[in-house]
Amino acid sequence: MVKSFISFSAKNADNKLPKYQQLINSLLRDIEMGELKPGERLPSINEASEECYLSRDTVERAYTELHKMGVITSIFRKGYFISDAKVKTKTKVLFLVGKITNTNKVVFDSFCESLGKNVMVDIYTYQYKTSQFQEIMSQQLGNYHYYVIMPHLIEEEEENIKCLKKISGDRLILLDQNFNSISHAHASIVSQPKAQLIALFENQLNLFNKYHSFKLVVSEEDYFDPAMINGCSEFCESNQLDFQVLDGLEPEDVREGIIYFTLDDQDLVRAIKYAELNKLCIGSQVGIIAFNDSHFKEILVGGISVLSNQPIQMGEMAAKLINHNDKGSHELALQFIVRKSL
Repeated sequence: MVKSFISFSAKNADNKLPKYQQLINSLLRDIEMGELKPGERLPSINEASEECYLSRDTVERAYTELHKMGVITSIFRKGYFISDAKVKTKTKVLFLVGKITNTNKVVFDSFCESLGKNVMVDIYTYQYKTSQFQEIMSQQLGNYHYYVIMPHLIEEEEENIKCLKKISGDRLILLDQNFNSISHAHASIVSQPKAQLIALFENQLNLFNKYHSFKLVVSEEDYFDPAMINGCSEFCESNQLDFQVLDGLEPEDVREGIIYFTLDDQDLVRAIKYAELNKLCIGSQVGIIAFNDSHFKEILVGGISVLSNQPIQMGEMAAKLINHNDKGSHELALQFIVRKSL
């Protein structure tokens, strides 16, 4: 059986690496993924040159390098074959996020730890800018075995979808947001934040009824799903709580009878500090909810209540998708941990 390189040109159209290195990487990835097996015959230099629209010199250079690495072997008058020797290459993963926030760092660390030592993960940020997202995707196409992407604030528009469609479905994993217009099968981990948030809060309605207002304190640093904001708004409307979104927190903002839902840990510290400054008791006169858990939140002022999108579990699940070659769409539930601050 002869390996065909027909799809090579389409996969690597926007790649900035030298063509011979692209061909080497393509072969190494196929061996790593089990698509190429020992003993399979490769196209001749002429055949590969025609299929990939590459010069003979480029193909010959790639084959020569692969031969030196022990990846392929040549048999006189028969051609080039995949060697029986095992190729010891590390799986390479691109991990793309808008910014390196506390939450994204937890996901990334959990992901890397779960993958193990034989995987190299590079993290990139696009600063929530579509142009940078497209540029990174274009430059890094074909350089990695897998692409794990958290496409926060990236619209489901033609150019963005076009970038993602260039990645083979079995190598693309979307976290925390999915795009239905990507036609090929790919892996994803998402949640239903609006419905889940409302249901979780409704289950603890007796705690919320102690207060008359609900303030969501947003931050430019931490991304927060707009569906969660809508969920907070709808929950408050259904339960006669005044709802307001605050951009940051000042001492005069913290008053009796209000729940403060802080997304950023610095705003959490401010909420506690300003409540104590105004001589308000946390958990009875003022309620506090933080976004995502940490060890210090378990003990701070007797325990901070937390709404979590479970970033540790998200990282672990993403690693399992790679380890098990899973292309399915999976749902990760929100978690509400009630402590004394509410």
